Amino acid sequence: MDRKIFVCFAAEDRYRIVEPIVYHLKNYGVSLWYDRYALIMGDNRVEKNLIEGAQQCQYAVVIISDFTVCSPCAMEELSIIRKGYESGQTYVFPILYEISPVNLPESLLWLKEMIFKEVDKGSGTYEICNHIVCKITSDILRNYTAVNIQSITDALSDSIPLSTYLILKCYQETDAQNLNSKVALLYSAYITIRVLIKTPLDPMINMISCIFERLFSETKLNIKVDYREIWLLENTICILINQYIYNYTE
Repeated sequence: MDRKIFVCFAAEDRYRIVEPIVYHLKNYGVSLWYDRYALIMGDNRVEKNLIEGAQQCQYAVVIISDFTVCSPCAMEELSIIRKGYESGQTYVFPILYEISPVNLPESLLWLKEMIFKEVDKGSGTYEICNHIVCKITSDILRNYTAVNIQSITDALSDSIPLSTYLILKCYQETDAQNLNSKVALLYSAYITIRVLIKTPLDPMINMISCIFERLFSETKLNIKVDYREIWLLENTICILINQYIYNYTE
């Protein structure tokens, strides 16, 4: 949780696409390095923007548009991000905003090595943020031994509340296409654990709470969810259970 997401973009794209992405990611409780949150007048641009921001972040959201190549700052950041990507230090989320991949300049063709998302004014950014948070939660899970619900119900049944275990077993038996019911069951499992954590929120627990409250609120409003959102919630409940076992039980 100490490694932030760096947001790289040309200034002309700030209100067209950057602010909506930042809004969704903030609502998921993830940690962002965003110039409007991190920089003030008089800061050393190299130290703050390039070293603390682009160079030291584990994840980079890279927004490419027709304005990017004309932005010296964005291209300088992209050069640093590319070095981090090639060394395996930085995971890159490429977003092509109203530009076709066939029109990318040669200096940006390396971004086509990755799966990227093409976005326009009408497509929205919420799905992109689900991709990003899925990756982050999957990486966090690598720190634990119980990395999926099956491993929790198989090996950790004695370490979690009986109500949580029974809800997760019901979840496993629910039809894979019944997505809203699966969201409700995962939320119920989340509640049975969350009420037992009485300490002030740490960044990890805050992120977990934000993810569950955001996605469950959509289910209550009967907004359609997809399999990636189920994947995200599965990751998140597994993180919460691991956190509960290792940090909040004797």
